[in-house]
Amino acid sequence: MNKRDRVYAALEGLPVDRVPISLWRHFYKQEQTATGLASATLAFYKRYDFDLIKLTPSSFYAIEDWGARISFSQDDTQPSILKQPLIQRSQDWRNLTTLRGTEGCYGEMLHAIKLVKNQLAEDDAPFLMTVFTPLTIAYQLAGKNLIKHLHDTPTDVHIGLATIAETISRFARAVIDAGADGIFFVSQTASTTQFDAEDYQTYGVRYDLIALERVKAEPVPLVLHLEGSNIDFKVANQYPVHAVSWQHSGHNSSIEEALILTNKTLMTGLNSSILEQGSSAEIFTQIRHATKKTGGQRLILAPTNVLSPQTPDENLRAIMHLV
Repeated sequence: MNKRDRVYAALEGLPVDRVPISLWRHFYKQEQTATGLASATLAFYKRYDFDLIKLTPSSFYAIEDWGARISFSQDDTQPSILKQPLIQRSQDWRNLTTLRGTEGCYGEMLHAIKLVKNQLAEDDAPFLMTVFTPLTIAYQLAGKNLIKHLHDTPTDVHIGLATIAETISRFARAVIDAGADGIFFVSQTASTTQFDAEDYQTYGVRYDLIALERVKAEPVPLVLHLEGSNIDFKVANQYPVHAVSWQHSGHNSSIEEALILTNKTLMTGLNSSILEQGSSAEIFTQIRHATKKTGGQRLILAPTNVLSPQTPDENLRAIMHLV
C-alpha cells in the first residue's frame, strides 16, 4: 500500500499492510506565517516519512482576526502567549462578528494548505488541517470568564458561540476547497472537570456539529481530538467523524475500552511524555500494546498530544523503524 491507501483503509477499518503512523509538533516561530508553517511541516514529514501529515498552526490562529492580543514567539521551542482574554464582559459575546473564514489569519492558513498541497505527490501522505471547536475558541477568547458567563448570562454566550460556529463552518469548507485532505477537529474543553455532561452537550456538541455542517457529507477524513483528562469518551459517537484521538491513559478510556465504546478508528497509542523521555524499549512496548489490542486494524498510531519540541531525534527515528 502507499501512504494514502494505508491511511484511508485504516479509517474505514479495513485490512492494512502495516499500521499507519502520524507524528506532529509545533514550530512556534515558523508557524506564524503560511510559508513558515508549510516549510516546517513538509521538512518534518520528509525527515521521518510518516503516513499522515497534520498541519499544526499557532494555538491562537483562530482568534487573531477577532482582535486577540498575542505575544508571538521568536523561538521554535517556546510557545506564543495570549496577553489577555479578549472577552471580559458578558455583552462582549454579542459584539463578535461572523468572519468570512477566508481572510486575515484564516486566509494565511488557507495559503499554507495550498503551499503544502503543491509540494506533495499523489502517493505522498494525505494531510489534515487543525481546526478548533467553537467552545475551544470561546475559551481562548474569554478564559475563565467563559465559565462565569455560562451560568450568569447564558444567552450572551449562545449568541457568541453561534457566531463562532458559523465562522468555523465557513473556514472548514474553505480548508477542503484549498486542498487539505481532511480536518483534525480539536476540542480542548472536553474534560468533565471543565464542563459537566449537560453543559458540554449544550455549549460544546451543539455548536461543534454546526461547525462541521459544511463538510460532514464530504468524502474527506474527519478526526476528532479530545484533549485533557476525565473525558467522557462516548461523546465521540455523536460526531460525524472517522476517527477519534485522545490520551488513553490516566483517567481516560483505555484502548481496550475505546474499542467497545465506539466503532470509529482510534488515532492514538504513543504517549507523548514517553516519546520525549523514554527509551526505544519503552516506545516499542507502546507500539506493541496498541497493535496487539486492536489487531492492527481501526488504528492509526499517533501521539496522545502534540509532541514536545524537546523530543529526541533518535526517539522519533526509533518510532518509524519499529513501525
